[in-house]
Amino acid sequence: MNEKNRKIIEEYNEKKSIYQELEKIVFEKLKNIGKASSIRIYRIEHRVKEEQSLIGKLERKGDKYESLSDITDILGLRVVCFFADDVDLLAKKIEENFEIDWNQSIDKRKYLATNSFGYLSVHYIGSLKKDSDYRPEFEKIKFEIQTCSLLQHVWAVMEHDLGYKTKFGIPRATARDFSRLAGLLEIADEHFSRIRDSVREYTNQVHLKIVNDQANDILIDSVSLDEYMTYSHKMQKFLHELSDTCKAEIFPSSAENYIEYLVWLRKEKIGDLNIMLEENGELALKIAKNVLCPANLDIVSSTVALRFLCLAELINREYSKTHIVDFFALSTGSREKAEKEMQDLFRVAK
Repeated sequence: MNEKNRKIIEEYNEKKSIYQELEKIVFEKLKNIGKASSIRIYRIEHRVKEEQSLIGKLERKGDKYESLSDITDILGLRVVCFFADDVDLLAKKIEENFEIDWNQSIDKRKYLATNSFGYLSVHYIGSLKKDSDYRPEFEKIKFEIQTCSLLQHVWAVMEHDLGYKTKFGIPRATARDFSRLAGLLEIADEHFSRIRDSVREYTNQVHLKIVNDQANDILIDSVSLDEYMTYSHKMQKFLHELSDTCKAEIFPSSAENYIEYLVWLRKEKIGDLNIMLEENGELALKIAKNVLCPANLDIVSSTVALRFLCLAELINREYSKTHIVDFFALSTGSREKAEKEMQDLFRVAK
């Protein structure tokens, strides 16, 4: 190792603790950016380069660097978004929250040839804003922030672990396979975004129909059931009547787990839930009062309304004891426990 590189390593060891403190600051800022926006972040990876890694870099590219400050990836972070189009949204937020060195930053998506496939990401070389309240030595240090989609992150990890980026290259057939795989990931990225958008559109349509009490023909699924439980005026009225019987607060909870029970009861559409509510509401409140009041609960889940409607359905439809045991066995996994729950139901329903 020549004298210049030796001094860079010495400077690195002197300032490593500062880089580690800065690592925590930048990580928290990126995490807060995600929380304050609609961007779904899968993971934020972060590291300060180890000494051996830095030595290797200097051995390969030492002529480029005169001092430690010339090396902009001592601190590196990668923000992985679920969806490809969120990378653009995140990029704008990073530009707003950090000082960006545009001469050294690069959007790799813009420079990949039209007939090529590979790792698509945005690489920023940035620093903390000069008007921040952090110590001056933090503001002088540059670091690298990469942003990419989840599938592009998978590509980068596989590319690294399989040794695709080797000094002497790889066999032509293997390189072609990597290129084909990258193309598939691009297509998958686009389709995941389309699926997300279609789910959003479907949710909005279901929401409007439920609010306007026009959702009877909508099939029950995780989206429609949650929207119904949250925004149906009839269901909300019933839920509050139920919670008032035991003077408990309502804790919002997903109703997705109840789909299995509704399928068992042959409830297929939102209209079936409205009928359940009309026919079984009174008995469901009675059962709830007999079960919840003695328990002195302070909080009840919002899905408790579905639970007691299902129980009232079992009684009002005169299901046999064997069938009711089958119903309870869906959740207990034990016919012995299901038998006891069946007996408890008949007791509290009297």
